[in-house]
Amino acid sequence: MAARTPRTRLEQRIWAKHLSLRMFLREFPEQATACGEMGIVVSERQAKRWLAGNAPTPRPESCRVLEHWFAEPVERLFGPPDAELARATVSEEELIVNAARESVEHAIDAASALDPSALEHLHAAAARAARAYYVTPPLEMLTELVQLRNTVYEQLDRTHKPRQQAELYLLAGQVCGLLSSVSWDLGHPAVAEEQARAAHTYGNVIDHPSLSAWARALQVTVAFWSGRPRRAVGIATAALETAPPGTARARLHAVNARSLALIGARQEVQDALNAAADELDRAGCDPFLDEIGGELGFDRSRRALCAGAAFVALGDGDRAETEATAALELFGQMPEASRWRAGLLGATVDLSTARTLRGDLAGAEEALAPVFGLDPARRTEALAQRLYGLGRLLGTARYRGAVESGRIGEAIEDFTANSLARTAATRAITAGG
Repeated sequence: MAARTPRTRLEQRIWAKHLSLRMFLREFPEQATACGEMGIVVSERQAKRWLAGNAPTPRPESCRVLEHWFAEPVERLFGPPDAELARATVSEEELIVNAARESVEHAIDAASALDPSALEHLHAAAARAARAYYVTPPLEMLTELVQLRNTVYEQLDRTHKPRQQAELYLLAGQVCGLLSSVSWDLGHPAVAEEQARAAHTYGNVIDHPSLSAWARALQVTVAFWSGRPRRAVGIATAALETAPPGTARARLHAVNARSLALIGARQEVQDALNAAADELDRAGCDPFLDEIGGELGFDRSRRALCAGAAFVALGDGDRAETEATAALELFGQMPEASRWRAGLLGATVDLSTARTLRGDLAGAEEALAPVFGLDPARRTEALAQRLYGLGRLLGTARYRGAVESGRIGEAIEDFTANSLARTAATRAITAGG
């Protein structure tokens, strides 16, 4: 009898469960969800490295999935197999047949290429996802995007044509960028940062300046929301050196303005907003950002939204109200089917905060009516953070005794208690037992 020997304890456990590599890949996301790690997947390439024992320790979330699944420490799973169980005997004939089949499969794989229609379908799906971001609840988007990303990764393993690989890397970067936005909406800034960084890496791999600039703008957004405005300014400043003109630079200037506002750089904020407006005059010709649009796009409504938030951060109620009102008007001019509702509501909260800065608590309370009735599935982290800021402002001595202040404060607490970050975390804890 001949024998085959597992290379790692993980491979040994997979064989014991009679799982093929494809079955392992399909079941991994289910096991991830079961232990509270939603959206965690593994590519075929990475799984092969795990089984061979020549990969570094996976990311913490992947380690938790493996330990939950196999009930052994990850250090054990990536170590050598149990000596007593390591030799699983098979017949010589089976070894010969398997070796021949693997040789043929590898030869076919090495020469394989995708049908052009497959790439067309993937481009269309990624474009639809970018536009759907404006109108689809984040948790629903997360599921669709993870599936799409996994499909892109699978196709990368199937083709060795450089041009097709470049297209797939572009798609992978686009989907990872969208996953960054959704992850932030769900209240996971560290994950959002990782996804944005992955998108930037794909942009560098294929030398795609628009993808790289968009990914950097996503990183800036996560950084300033996470309380790191100086890091955000540094990322934006470096990215502007290589970003193409038009939409890419407009977005970077606008998010940089928000970052600068958080460190009190008042004049630089206005300079950045002016630069964003100038770039928008040149926008519209980017074959990636402008043609796809949706979350990849950036227009005057979003520039006004950034301006309103920047002036709120500077404590300038008059200018914040002007810009927030402009953002609301611009969002209102869009067809409802393609209107970014989270952006519109963000501008609504900024308007309320601007009125509070001006001492108009009645107007502030009136503005918030459409926000507090929002379905919990759409209560993004950005909305919650804006309301936290308003709540802190209302808690200062200037407003503490006002009746409106108390009512708004209580409504904010009710809203944030049922925000996406809170409800998603609760579901994850429940799923994890």
